[in-house]
Amino acid sequence: MELSDEVLDKLADIGDMEKRGILEEFLRSVRNPVIVEGESDAKPLGYFSVEDVIILNKGQSMLQTVEAIHENTHIIILTDFDQHGKELRKQLHTLFPHYALLEDKRPREIFARLRLNHVEDLKSLI
Repeated sequence: MELSDEVLDKLADIGDMEKRGILEEFLRSVRNPVIVEGESDAKPLGYFSVEDVIILNKGQSMLQTVEAIHENTHIIILTDFDQHGKELRKQLHTLFPHYALLEDKRPREIFARLRLNHVEDLKSLI
């Protein structure tokens, strides 16, 4: 995504230069809708102007969520890096082929370099 001056200012406030660089690289790599587990994961992404966020735990089944996003071709799966998040990601991978969806893995790989177990922990950098 293109980073606005506002987002660049927010990034400049992050003291850890390495994490700032990784987070900037992650934000620039976000070009597709992002699936997260819950509202607490979506909130810090919204702080950095990531707008196209799909929340899994919002009253719909996983199947309903995937059906609702099937008009996209690539989706970023940004579930947590704990066992539960890995299981959710695996379930999404099972459903994606039925709807011709592909995972855009690069943003997740970049985010993993931040060494945060939970997406909501992104707020600890703010």
